[in-house]
Amino acid sequence: MGRLATRGDGRKSARQEVMAGILVFLAVVGAPLAIFGYERAVRPALAAPNEFHIVIRIFEDGGFQPSYLEVRRGDRVRIKLTSYDVTHSFQLLDFGIDTGPIFPGTSRVVEFVADRAGTFPFQCNVRCSALHRNMVGQLVVKP
Repeated sequence: MGRLATRGDGRKSARQEVMAGILVFLAVVGAPLAIFGYERAVRPALAAPNEFHIVIRIFEDGGFQPSYLEVRRGDRVRIKLTSYDVTHSFQLLDFGIDTGPIFPGTSRVVEFVADRAGTFPFQCNVRCSALHRNMVGQLVVKP
């Protein structure tokens, strides 16, 4: 392997000092930012276990994703709903939630307290495809 070029008096050149400074900066600042950014972008559910993002597509393309949510009684629940293909809606009538239409490319956020235990169905209330009646899911509230 080659040796680093040095001046005649044994000091590194200015270019080498700049490169070393950049590498130190990237190691100290860049790596943690890259890791933190990855965690926030790819694994956002880790931040808050009672926050969910439901992607809504026609049933033939997956329906509610996820279609099963589980929380504990007394939890504050936050659900972000995003429609990607046609107009949908989200009804969780046992908790008084009816979003109305969620248009393609838009999102709605609902928040509520899961104040009673049980299994509660949710569904789409906008006829969105031939298999619209299958656009259902479950919220399970553990005691």
